[in-house]
Amino acid sequence: MRRVAIVTHGFHTGGGVPAVARWLRAGLTATGRYTVDIHDLATWSRDPNSRRLAVPGTWRRRDLRVADTAADLSPSEATRDPSTFHWGANAVEIEFMRYRPRTGLTRVLREYDLIQVVCGTAAWAGVADRVGRPVVVQVATWAAWERAVQLSAVGRPLRTWRQAMTAITTRLEKSATKKASAVLVENDAMVAAVAETGQQQVVKAPPGVDTTRFLPPFDGWRKDGYLLSVCRLGDPRKGLDRLIRAYAVLCAEAEPAPRLVLAGKGPLLPVNRELIEDLKLTQRIDVRTDVPDAGLAELYQGASVFVQTSHEEGLGMSVLEAMASGLPVVATDSAGSRETVVDGVTGWRVPQGADEDVSAEVAKRVRQLLVDGEAASRQARRRCLDRFSADATLDLYLGVYEKLLGSGYESLKAGVE
Repeated sequence: MRRVAIVTHGFHTGGGVPAVARWLRAGLTATGRYTVDIHDLATWSRDPNSRRLAVPGTWRRRDLRVADTAADLSPSEATRDPSTFHWGANAVEIEFMRYRPRTGLTRVLREYDLIQVVCGTAAWAGVADRVGRPVVVQVATWAAWERAVQLSAVGRPLRTWRQAMTAITTRLEKSATKKASAVLVENDAMVAAVAETGQQQVVKAPPGVDTTRFLPPFDGWRKDGYLLSVCRLGDPRKGLDRLIRAYAVLCAEAEPAPRLVLAGKGPLLPVNRELIEDLKLTQRIDVRTDVPDAGLAELYQGASVFVQTSHEEGLGMSVLEAMASGLPVVATDSAGSRETVVDGVTGWRVPQGADEDVSAEVAKRVRQLLVDGEAASRQARRRCLDRFSADATLDLYLGVYEKLLGSGYESLKAGVE
């Protein structure tokens, strides 16, 4: 039995990063050859388990590690998972300090055979800089790519601060990427970008989706279902304003449009709530916040078309969940959607451009799929099974691990099978 530490962040907040961490833990455990622990890192300036500059009483905190303390768990439930830990940071108010090693965390990580960092930006791998064990980084994108739209959505003083933090993060992520034993990425753009740092062990290894959990409806594709988008509702990078305007175009057409469901973690941005009201769509758009994981599969099964209007995506786990559920997809063009959506086969990719042009094209493609989406539904499910099922993707991770740990991958596969 090899011991693997999955180091990640935001494990209980939703989004693609924790989805990948959960998928990987389940897959590795199922092989019977690995034991896996989750080490979840502090992500915000008021993390209660950190040493905070603004709260002197926290400076004497002896241990930054606590047992699993998900916000949605009661104290009695919070200790039910002995394999999940949360780690605070020193001076947590400063972003780059969250990427720094902690003495206690370093000591604990040295007890593992391999460290797998699952992250949004590779800067998080800096916490394993002094561990002396193989470190594999699974990263979705560069911080500068991801934050471009987010930075434009805030005022000048905050934007200046965040730009400075992003510049520091960029330097840290390139250093961490170069030092890693191997880097796993999700799209061709990141393969090229990581190779430019000097890292020679770059593998395109997209995470998988549970195709036994996310299934099409028993009676096949639902032409009469609602339109669906699943994402972090408060993230401007997701471009929900463009989707709302596209839906307004659909509603203005002679043929009635199905309802639109916006689902995911966190509240909808106030500006998007106001946009829904201004366009008089309040009675036609359902906003479902903090959808529990247990209800996701049923949510996908009730839809007819999945829509993603992001400005940038490393891959897009919700798109894969939708495709596994037999949904045709309309997605804006991104490094991620180029990996998942086959244009004209499993749905449509809409070119990035002026917001009004994107909205008009999204509306056109959605209307088209509402008429003839059954074939795209079947192709979406088939592509997910072939390329993104757990069985199809986990082998890439196992191959990297076994190479680093020095034993034969073929013998491992034989034992699993």
